[in-house]
Formats: sequence, C-alpha cells, structure tokens
Amino acid sequence: MTSTNKPFRNVRAILGFLLKAEVDAIFKQQPFELRDEKTDPPHAWRSSCDAVRTLSTTPTNVQIGFLDETQLPILKTIRSRKTFAKYYDAIDDHNFAMVPINALLSPQWFADLDYIHELASQITEAASFEDLIRFTIAEGTITEPIISGSQVIFTSLRPDIYADQIPTVREVESGEFEIVVRASSRPNYVSVASIGGRLVLTNGVHHVCALALRGFESVPCVLRSVSRIEETGLNLQSTLFRPDLFSGQRPAQVLDFLDDKVAVPLRMRSMYHILRIGIVVEPIRIPAIPDGGAAFKPDASKFAPPSLGLGTATVQGTTSTV
Repeated sequence: MTSTNKPFRNVRAILGFLLKAEVDAIFKQQPFELRDEKTDPPHAWRSSCDAVRTLSTTPTNVQIGFLDETQLPILKTIRSRKTFAKYYDAIDDHNFAMVPINALLSPQWFADLDYIHELASQITEAASFEDLIRFTIAEGTITEPIISGSQVIFTSLRPDIYADQIPTVREVESGEFEIVVRASSRPNYVSVASIGGRLVLTNGVHHVCALALRGFESVPCVLRSVSRIEETGLNLQSTLFRPDLFSGQRPAQVLDFLDDKVAVPLRMRSMYHILRIGIVVEPIRIPAIPDGGAAFKPDASKFAPPSLGLGTATVQGTTSTV
C-alpha cells in the first residue's frame, strides 16, 4: 500500500502557559501533532508546566533605547511609507526603539521553527544597524493573482496576504466609477506595546527568535504605549492571556520558544494560504417611494387606462469581498 503524502512543518509550542482544556482542544481541533510519538498531549503539557515553574521572573521597567530619526535616514523612509501611515500611524503614535529581547512577552503559544531558521539564515552577527532595521521593519510582497470567473485568487505559503474588507469607489470619468479592493502583503513590522512596565510583542515572533538564535540581545521595532491589553489588537481568546498569568510574575516570553525544556516540539500540517476576492453584481428592483415618504395614492384620472404606472425601479450594482 502506498503511504499518504503528509508534509509537515516543525513547530515549537509553549504549552505549559496554557490551561489543560485549551491544550486538549488544540490537538482535537487543529492540525498539530506531537513529534514524540511515545508521549501524549497531557504528558507533554505537564512536562512543560513543570519547566515553566522553574523560570526566572520576567524583567520589568527595562531600558528602552529610542532611536533618533534625524540621525537615521532609513527611519524617515519607513515613516513615509503607506504601510506605516495606514496601519501604524493611523491607530496610535509610534516611536522607533531598541528593546531587550529577554523582556518581550509572547503574543502567541506556537512558533514555526522552520521559518525561524529560514529567517536566521538571512541575517548575520556582523549585520549593520541599518541591516537590522531593514530586517525587522520590512515591506512584504505577494504573488500576482489569477482570475477565475468573477473571482480574483491569491496564494501564499505564509499567512501574509491581506485585503481591505471595505472597497473604495473612485470616479474615472463623468458618470463612470471604479470599485476597488486593495490587496497587499500583510503588515509585518516587529511591533511592541508598552503596558504597565512590561513589553508585549504584538507582531514579529519569528523575526525576534531568529535574531536571538544569531546572538542578538536587542531588536529594533516600532513601539507604542497602551493602558490595557485590549488596546494591543491581539486575539485574547487564548488562556495565554488569562489575568492571573499575564499579570503575574512570569507570563509567556518570546525566548521560551527557544527553551528545549519549556517548548514542546510539534508537527504542523503544511498549508497554502488562499485569499479569494469575489465580485457579485446584483441588479435589484424595488418600489419607488415619492419625496417625503408619504403613502403613495395615485390619481387614476391622470393615467390612461388600464395602466397604473407606479414609477421606475432603481437598478443598483453591489460588490462583495470574500
């Protein structure tokens, strides 16, 4: 019998920071499995929990090195980008800074180890400061899509494809309009939120881990201050963010993914990521309503029998995004 082709990626999961019920749900509902076939999820979770209890307290009120944009032209270039204006400057004031890696709290419970090693191969210990900034605050690209009927389809090996859910309308000629849905690479800057004396990495786990593997102790990032975890924009459904853990002495840190005792080796099914944008044009006929919205009572004497025309229906076109 021919074996089924089942490609996987190597993953590290900091299961010890999660509640047991969430770990159980992960293995039942998501495409993860343990690399060690001799153990099971409850035992892997327990071993990780035991390792978490031995970890040192998370540093607080650490030194942040704010970067001078007047001395680093590349930062002016980044601030002038459309990406920065739309996804960062529009939601809050951001500064460029250097922050210690050992103080960064993790925004997620797993990391793609293969991707971390791939990124680590793109940077060296001898990289210049400008090279580090380009590495952590980089613009992404996506592959040109294909058209299939009324749909536009993008594919990627990574979850980096993004499209605005709300289309824009612009007039190209008198009485002629274009309805536009903008698709691009998802913003992927290493970004950090400062909250209550702690630093939460809100994006860039893999880039930070790659730098740590290369021996770097600090990372360039875009930084903002928030007063509550809800302001970070993170998905807070995971028990990784339960108050007793997140506000305790030792919440999950990014460096925990590189700790062999804490991080559990998993296999994650390799997947393509697809973004499908569909265009739906739907003519609709609706009753015409007179000005003022009053009940319409036609005067039969004004119409030639047998017609009782009630007005002209409006035809509309709609566009939707899938």
